[in-house]
Amino acid sequence: DPARFSNEDFDFLQWKYYDDFLAARTDGWGDGNVHVCVYYTTNGRKEWTNWDEDDEEGGFLDWEGMEDCETGETIGMLLNL
Repeated sequence: DPARFSNEDFDFLQWKYYDDFLAARTDGWGDGNVHVCVYYTTNGRKEWTNWDEDDEEGGFLDWEGMEDCETGETIGMLLNL
């Protein structure tokens, strides 16, 4: 129910929504363990979650080639679907 989230300061990384998101899971999601990721342009870090609040594997990650992005620069993303 998208309206449930329309009147809040919403983002996909808030653990209070994890059960709701996982309940909406379908076979089309496949068997991957990353359900949402974020790239921070200010420092180049990324954050991801599998919506399992007990899993310590997700979170902020430094990565090879990590760099920030300034105004006017282009960001590309490769999705392995």
